Amino acid sequence: MPDRDAPIQIRPSDRSTRRRWIERVTLYGLIGSALIHLIVVLIASLISVQFNFADAGGTGQTEGVEFALLDNATLAQDASSLITEPREIVDTTNTLSNMDLNLLSESGQERSIDDLSESIAPSLDPGGGSLTSIDDSTGSAGAGSGGGASFFGLEAKGTRFAYIVDVSSSMHSTGNSTLSRWDLTRNELVRSLRTLEPNASFHVQLYSSGSRSLFGTNEWMPASPANKRLASDGLAGTDPNGATNPVPAFDAVFRLEPKPDAIYYMTDGEVSDPAGFSAFVRDLNRGDRIPIHCILFGDAGSDDARERVEALMRNIARQSGGRFTHIKDGRP
Repeated sequence: MPDRDAPIQIRPSDRSTRRRWIERVTLYGLIGSALIHLIVVLIASLISVQFNFADAGGTGQTEGVEFALLDNATLAQDASSLITEPREIVDTTNTLSNMDLNLLSESGQERSIDDLSESIAPSLDPGGGSLTSIDDSTGSAGAGSGGGASFFGLEAKGTRFAYIVDVSSSMHSTGNSTLSRWDLTRNELVRSLRTLEPNASFHVQLYSSGSRSLFGTNEWMPASPANKRLASDGLAGTDPNGATNPVPAFDAVFRLEPKPDAIYYMTDGEVSDPAGFSAFVRDLNRGDRIPIHCILFGDAGSDDARERVEALMRNIARQSGGRFTHIKDGRP
């Protein structure tokens, strides 16, 4: 009778058969797994996900989708750049249908606003340039060159341009025109700023009884599209009033650092002390000799007053190497 507690004896042939079976199953499993993964990869490479935007008001065409993860700080920063104060849309294309403005005039002659002219001031290299024709649709004097600056046809060289502009009460005068002196000056100033090259800088100093910077700061403003738009808006919101005192405006402009390459000085009235003002400007400009281009707009009251203002502005332009022009209100 066999002993039940005796260990089962496995023959060597049975042990070898079991090992070969285990190896065969393992191999088949690996091959099957590899085939399954290969099939999955091939299927995935053939499938692309597309999104149809027709239900969102699109055209029904398929487009790619991009995702971005932003934190709250980034979102707040991005949103702040889109929040702007409401701005008045400024139309700077006022027409001058009743005017035939032509700046191609002979040197030394006075013409009406229909025939803007250049004075007898010498044409020197720092502020040289000839007058150009005005655009009938905009009242613009136009720029005669691709660089530098041009204001009422007086060209200037450089990259930093300061504008000293009269905003006294008399700038509301229209003469025989449909537009006021201020309308014409504002349109021309906006045009002048728009033609500045991107590498240029500008500063606008407005004056009447007192003086203020258009941007509220005594610094240079880069001639970027944004700053040009801000200047246009600021000029549109300016209402001329007060007397004519350019002294603080000149003082502010000559404090700019670095110094201007050229200065435009525009007025329509007479200062209280022409001789003292001329000496003041000469002393400010003694070490730098910055060209000051002078524009007289209108007749400055009586003939005597006009002659005094003309003599003053011609003197300032000549001493600085700038140029002078006189724009009369209109033909009688």
